[in-house]
Amino acid sequence: MIKGHKYLNLDVSVINVSALIIKKLKKDNFLQYDELLGFVVSVLGENSKNIFIYAINFLFLVDKIQYLSEIDAFQWKKKKQTKII
Repeated sequence: MIKGHKYLNLDVSVINVSALIIKKLKKDNFLQYDELLGFVVSVLGENSKNIFIYAINFLFLVDKIQYLSEIDAFQWKKKKQTKII
């Protein structure tokens, strides 16, 4: 899925959809699943609906988003700054 091939539409690749999700979650504090899916589909089209779940899984694997189960929403995981002494 991440590895490219000559038939891959880069506009609806996992990396591009993930980048769009990150931009939206950085702008808003959190978004529910349906709102986030609707945003991605409105920007990239119906083909992105199949890639959306793979992008969410990818962002979980690289520890960039978290799921808030009590409100069924996703939130951007902010980096913690470490002090260098």
